[in-house]
Amino acid sequence: MILKNIRQLARTDLREDALLIAEAGYESIDIAKIFREKLDLEDGVLSAGGKRFRLDKYERIFVVGVGKGSALAALTVERTLGAARISDGAVIDIHRAKTKKIKCFKGTHPLPSDANRVATDHIINILENLNENDLLITIICGGGSALFSRPAGLTSLEMQFISSVLLRAGATIQEINTIRKHVSLIHGGGLAKYAYPATVLSYIISDVPGDDISMVSSGPTVLDTTTKASAEQIAKKYDLPHIEMIETPKDEHYFMHITNVLIASGGQTVDAMAKKARQLGYEPVVYSKSLSGLAKEVGPAMAHKVKPGQALLACGETQVIVSRPGKGGRNQDVVLSAIPYLSPDSVIISAASDGKDNVDVAGGIADGTWSVQQLAKKRLDPTIAVKENVGFNTLHRLRDHLFINKVTANISDFVVVVKGKQA
Repeated sequence: MILKNIRQLARTDLREDALLIAEAGYESIDIAKIFREKLDLEDGVLSAGGKRFRLDKYERIFVVGVGKGSALAALTVERTLGAARISDGAVIDIHRAKTKKIKCFKGTHPLPSDANRVATDHIINILENLNENDLLITIICGGGSALFSRPAGLTSLEMQFISSVLLRAGATIQEINTIRKHVSLIHGGGLAKYAYPATVLSYIISDVPGDDISMVSSGPTVLDTTTKASAEQIAKKYDLPHIEMIETPKDEHYFMHITNVLIASGGQTVDAMAKKARQLGYEPVVYSKSLSGLAKEVGPAMAHKVKPGQALLACGETQVIVSRPGKGGRNQDVVLSAIPYLSPDSVIISAASDGKDNVDVAGGIADGTWSVQQLAKKRLDPTIAVKENVGFNTLHRLRDHLFINKVTANISDFVVVVKGKQA
């Protein structure tokens, strides 16, 4: 089981059902399994995106990766292709893997750092030495916007400030990444420019609602459609101090030899959870495959929406407006905000696919009976906990945090709301 504490959390049959549905979601994003299935290598030919890449055609093969889960993905790529085929490579992740040819750097997330910048410079050095006879395989996972860090004229501390302000203000991932693209030399197609004229095959795992690959890790291999002007408007909206923006590469010739392939996203997690829900006797209903909005509003909305005998399912990314210092995360806020609106025979789970909901928990679970009773007994108010940004402490006292024990693909968050069948 990927859910580490499922037995402790399954206090009722209904809770157990909801947890088993969430477990199915996690099982669907086993990153090593995804890459084993998607790396279509036969007789020295790699097939992807409707194209065939004959490996012996290239003088050299390189592998670079960025984002949460990219190290484990790189290990799978290395084992599939064979380390002897790979000339060099590097990945930046929050975890390391025991690769042979591909160097693994451990970086910081969600805020960039000097360590991320050093690792990025190492990758840029690889890219700048590519030529038209080389094949570059890139692994782009969620989290790469912060882990991949090569700001244009800004320090790591300044980048941390910008990211922190936008995150605390509740900016959407699209808004945040638009800003990131226009203060970076590597995002918004920047990697593609560095890698030109090599052939690039880019495997992408989306953590962005709607699966716009130009926004995943701020689109390092994708021709950017946002502009410096649009980034400046977002900066003005959130009262950021003056930032010197740059334009992203718009010359299409940098992208002529690039093949971008989306290999995983939140949609497949929802599909896997729907299949499990059906097996357990519930009617699966997809609430959203591109969930967005404030966490404190999404929880109540989904609690209201679910009907008897249904499993209401969603994936995406909510936002939190941080009004004061505290400890928690958007998934914890989704769960806590839903509690006052849960019927006695319903359960909600909200979880981060990578197991980290801002802090070192994957998310939370609550129901309309036991949770309500325990909150009253301990004199805790979930609405106040959300308002004061102390959701972690409340769920900790309820012993209702989720933990996972395996690195999984980062496809953002998913939510399950289950309501018992009426007699």
